[in-house]
Amino acid sequence: MRKAVKEQIIQLLATLQEAHVELRKQLRRKEYDNVRAILSDCQEGAVLIGNTIEQANPEQTDIIARLEAYCESLFIVHEELDKEDRPDDAEIKQKLDEQIKKISEDVKRNIRVILKVVFMPYKASMWTSLESVWRAANEDEECEAKVVVMPYYTLDSRYRKTRVVYEASLFPEYVPITHYSQFDPAAELPDMILIHNPYDDTNNVTRVPEQYYSYHLKKYTDMLVYSPYGMMGYYNPNVGSNMCCANAVEYADKVLVQSEKVKRIYMDHGVAADKLLALGSPKVDAIVENLHKQPAYPEGWEEKLQGRKVFLLNTHLSYFIESYNFTLKYPGKRDYAKRHHTAIFDQLLNREGCAFIWRPHPLMKTTLESREMYETLNFVLELERRIQESDNGVLDTTGDYNIAFGLSDALITTYSSMIPEYMISGKPIYIYQRRYNAENSRNAPVDYTNNYYKAKWGAEPQFPKFIDMVLKGEDPLYQERMADVHRAFSNLDGTIGRNVYRKLKEEIRR
Repeated sequence: MRKAVKEQIIQLLATLQEAHVELRKQLRRKEYDNVRAILSDCQEGAVLIGNTIEQANPEQTDIIARLEAYCESLFIVHEELDKEDRPDDAEIKQKLDEQIKKISEDVKRNIRVILKVVFMPYKASMWTSLESVWRAANEDEECEAKVVVMPYYTLDSRYRKTRVVYEASLFPEYVPITHYSQFDPAAELPDMILIHNPYDDTNNVTRVPEQYYSYHLKKYTDMLVYSPYGMMGYYNPNVGSNMCCANAVEYADKVLVQSEKVKRIYMDHGVAADKLLALGSPKVDAIVENLHKQPAYPEGWEEKLQGRKVFLLNTHLSYFIESYNFTLKYPGKRDYAKRHHTAIFDQLLNREGCAFIWRPHPLMKTTLESREMYETLNFVLELERRIQESDNGVLDTTGDYNIAFGLSDALITTYSSMIPEYMISGKPIYIYQRRYNAENSRNAPVDYTNNYYKAKWGAEPQFPKFIDMVLKGEDPLYQERMADVHRAFSNLDGTIGRNVYRKLKEEIRR
């Protein structure tokens, strides 16, 4: 039985007890027409409760029998109204109250509530921010868990819709998908909705349809839960964080955050403490799970990667855009994104003992095209051609970045929310930028200090050394880095999703 239906039954039983008070008054006054009307109303209420329970929980025969006995008591009162030896009004009220009280106790104790929990992702690559919570809900006999993949629009440089994308086919095969056309939140009124889309109408690259904005979904559920798809790594209090000010944070009833330190950062941005669940990011569960299994090679990968040290290059969405804008602001300066990518490709492609996975952001080419950055787009297409024609490189366009995480031996990246995720694996990371201020790094949610960095201007290049280090199986910063990881993530045992679901279930049942 749905939670709302059980609550309605309990409320209706309380209303019947209130009716008994009025029944006694009318009996004492001998207003028998009023008494008959009250008895009829009580009977209708009891029949409605019985039919509802019988339809949803037919096994509850004891409660049905008690309701039938209550209706029989109402009938006896009706039949004995004109008799002089009928029980007095106090006895009648006491008997009816006792019957309803027992029925109410049985309903509260024995009727199991089935929660309807709907997970509403839109990007397959971001599903890990919800998946372990979905697993826990899907395994719960007291939960009807549903996954509704939302479509989304890509936008051009003027934020106009260019096309509709629906990624249901990119989700794992074991996840049953309900098509969005078959889900009406206003009709189903789920007890809980979980999302990972924070931006609503403020996203400048993609947007879900307006009916799925957080402030609309909030109307149709008792609990809207936002699980950020990105982890918070570096944080500068003088700058603040857009993560803490997104629409979903404002409208959600609960926000999942990765640690107590991150919870305090959200609170510094004015988010109420009771809205924040600092039980960990569900994404950690996926990372931890992958540490214990070898991912299967996607088609065409094995012959290029197997038997080599695999370097994963992560290129985030805005990197080429920011670099292009830098050249506009400072004429004569070189496009650093192109320069860095050229250097990385030159040193890794077709190199003996090395293999190379490039994972550009899935929306990179769409974004460059929408902003009419055709020269940069052609550069990216040339990189794709180079890696596809190489004997040791693959282009990762899969919906699950954990495959590349599991198959790689080291990560190359600029500053990105992917860094803290990859740090959990224990594998070395080369950040193709300069080191942050050490004090700020130590005060951040995740300390990046014990990773490897691009050298200062004029210093000896560090990237070739990093490649040689990985090829030799060396990692001198490993112990210090893992100590940082364990300070940043209190739960690395793969139980975050279960703990989050248990807590949300407790909250919704209060």
